[in-house]
Amino acid sequence: MMELSVVIPTCDRPDRVRALLGDLGRQTLRPREILIVDASDRKLDAGGVAALGPGVVYLEGRRSVCAQRNLGIRRAGAPWIFLCDDDIELPPDYLARLAAHAAAHPAAGALSGLVLEKQAGGWSGRFPERSALVAAWKLLFGMGIWGPIAAGGPLGRAVAARCRSRGNHLARSGWPVITEMDGDCFRTPVYGLGAAVVRRDWLLASPFDETLDSHGIGDNYGVAVGFPSEGIHVVTGAEARHHRAPVNRLADGVAQERRVLALDYFIHTRAALDRAGTGALLWSLVGAGLLHAASRNPTAARAMFRAFARVASGRNPYRRGRGAEPLAPLAHPARPAAPERPAAGAT
Repeated sequence: MMELSVVIPTCDRPDRVRALLGDLGRQTLRPREILIVDASDRKLDAGGVAALGPGVVYLEGRRSVCAQRNLGIRRAGAPWIFLCDDDIELPPDYLARLAAHAAAHPAAGALSGLVLEKQAGGWSGRFPERSALVAAWKLLFGMGIWGPIAAGGPLGRAVAARCRSRGNHLARSGWPVITEMDGDCFRTPVYGLGAAVVRRDWLLASPFDETLDSHGIGDNYGVAVGFPSEGIHVVTGAEARHHRAPVNRLADGVAQERRVLALDYFIHTRAALDRAGTGALLWSLVGAGLLHAASRNPTAARAMFRAFARVASGRNPYRRGRGAEPLAPLAHPARPAAPERPAAGAT
């Protein structure tokens, strides 16, 4: 039986935490403990902590989701950690499905279900690329792709075959290319860790980077590239819904820019990315900016070109050892036009 400690970083989202605790209480595989690492403006008093229920450990952390997660991981007592964002919704069998897969695949040290985002047509964890021209453009510029190539015609089939031959991988620019998502499970070097079960020793060896901004934009990428080559197993039969709570969420353009800056930082600090280079990243940003402009998404286009200027000029604050908070103000609440696809950045 898998022994789990749950680590939940949170900041000013009490309603989401209560809903998540309800989901965890209904799991068919019960965790050993639940560690809430709180950076809220109003911390809980003794009565509030007691109301969280038995098995819940309440910790106060500084306002940095990376530092909050690291604190929870260090304090955890189980050999497996369930990393859980506070705005995740879980079905009762979620943890049991991941545990069953881990038992059948001993090499798997990082597992996630399919993380679903709310779209116009419902909830989805796959974002098929249906335009052959866009798929080819992304391949040419080394941009990220987060879904199967579903485009028809000779060009679409050629791009699909090229991606299939590589499997899920990181482009030379560093962006994830995740196009093989069929079957009961797929493996990938990078995936969101907001609803993931990971061996504690893997997380201690590849911790969350506290140089990043307080929101931890790009944090999952930096952790995942430090995992062993087995990568992350995504169990498609287990699904978690990501509600993208608006409180303390950055506006899309700011988040997209910081994701690029985080990737540039990781390229220069992670041995696993030694094949990637600043030139390949800059080339991908040219392609992304032009594609967003052609798609009439000026917010994303400006974010790509701002990031290009900062990376090209060496003015990335992460590479200077400080967070990106001074670059742009927070938006409370953010007003995204649509959920941002993970392929736009480093998760």
